[in-house]
Amino acid sequence: MNSPFPPVAVRPPLDLPRLVMRRAALLACLVLGLALALGLARVGHDIDEEVDAAMTLASLMAGVGKLGQSDSQSALKEMRQLQARHPLRHLELQVHDAEGRALLAPMQEAAVPSWLGWITAVHRSLAATAHPRREAWTVHRPDGARWTISLSASPESERQEAMGSLLGMLGMLLFCVAGLLMVMRWNLRQAFLPLGRLLDAIAGIESNRTEAVKRLPVMPIRELESVAAAMRHLARSLDDAEARRRRLSLQVQSLQEDERTRLARELHDEFGQRLTALRVDTAWLLRRLADRSDLKPVVQGMVAQCEHVQQDIRALLTRLQPFARLRADADTGESTESLHRLLTVLQDLIASWAPGDGRDGRALCELALHWQSADGQTMSWPDASALAPLQLPRSLALTLFRISQEALTNVARHARAETVRLSLTLQGDAQPGAPVRIEWSVCDDGVGLPAGDGSWPRGNGLAGIQERVWAQGSDLACIAARSGGTGPGLCLRASFDTQWQTRAPADKVGL
Repeated sequence: MNSPFPPVAVRPPLDLPRLVMRRAALLACLVLGLALALGLARVGHDIDEEVDAAMTLASLMAGVGKLGQSDSQSALKEMRQLQARHPLRHLELQVHDAEGRALLAPMQEAAVPSWLGWITAVHRSLAATAHPRREAWTVHRPDGARWTISLSASPESERQEAMGSLLGMLGMLLFCVAGLLMVMRWNLRQAFLPLGRLLDAIAGIESNRTEAVKRLPVMPIRELESVAAAMRHLARSLDDAEARRRRLSLQVQSLQEDERTRLARELHDEFGQRLTALRVDTAWLLRRLADRSDLKPVVQGMVAQCEHVQQDIRALLTRLQPFARLRADADTGESTESLHRLLTVLQDLIASWAPGDGRDGRALCELALHWQSADGQTMSWPDASALAPLQLPRSLALTLFRISQEALTNVARHARAETVRLSLTLQGDAQPGAPVRIEWSVCDDGVGLPAGDGSWPRGNGLAGIQERVWAQGSDLACIAARSGGTGPGLCLRASFDTQWQTRAPADKVGL
């Protein structure tokens, strides 16, 4: 069967990539701006150091020119102070006398940080060892001695500087990647935050509850909104299908009741006439055989058997057609039954099912009716006899009778119970048109329902009760009674919401 709802058009999922890329691009621009600012600051610092190192080298070369003069010690002192203030970059200047003693040694390099030392050592082990590059010349002193001046390149300082720049660039890249991942995580978290509601709605669909789906708000992301729209469409389709199934179930039950009515009519018309004729014949025969003491007991037994058969047929007709009188509501045209009539047939059912003393192997059974008004007042029958003339929909009255009949039959067949209680609790105002809730339950103290019992899917018994309850828009609860009897017991419960129908003027008799 085609659904009356049009299919949902699914739009292309573009929102989430756009949001992620937009915020990621914004972060990338911020990181690039920060990298540019740091790079410009680093360039300025490197320029200053290069200029200072160049001026230091020029001053040292001027000092080297003074070493050939008589005041060499003063020149060496100035050269040491100058190197201490502004060290050379990647160069080492040394002065040795004729005996090879160092008169001017290179400044001791600062300790390398541990975070820089390991990568420098790795590069040193991987890179090819370069030949040392050194330039040397001799300076003649006035006293005839010759001093050696040497200027050599320092690859280690350049290596450390290059490795520091590399680590700085890697740190910037790491910061950028971490920021991108955090932004993407935040985007996805915000985008999929409504996903919990979708999961709750899916769980509701699994348990045949579509209220959570209907309450779904508009999703902030187009992808999730497409899923939510599809789920709303599915919920509407499920509700429509369930409504059609309930109507079909009610129609099937109505056909069953019509068939029972037809069978009851035929039984009444055929067997009623024949039993009446048979009783007339046996009564005539009993009068004719008044003086035959040997035949009179036999004929009297035949009369008793006719009466028993007639009573059994009358009870069967009551079970087949519990509500013999039908009346239609003047406003809605719906078939109704009075609460008085419902309670009457339920009492007849209990009376026929359990004679009352329990000596025939059946459980003792009782019917309890309670009424809770809207203001919290509670009454029990017969104090609540004013409810008797109120009308219920006939389909609901038939459902209450049939599920009670089936529940008592299950207790008789399987429960091995000593007592069973059929209870009806009505909640609401006692006036036509007012809403009313009917709490129905059948509890026994029998063996209960074993775990993994297969009674539900067999199409009868508990499954039949569940089908009738479901057709009225309710669900059947099956719980342990814990009554302290011969077993754990079992309670069948169901709630029905309806409205009191128009009061029938001719039916005002209490129980």
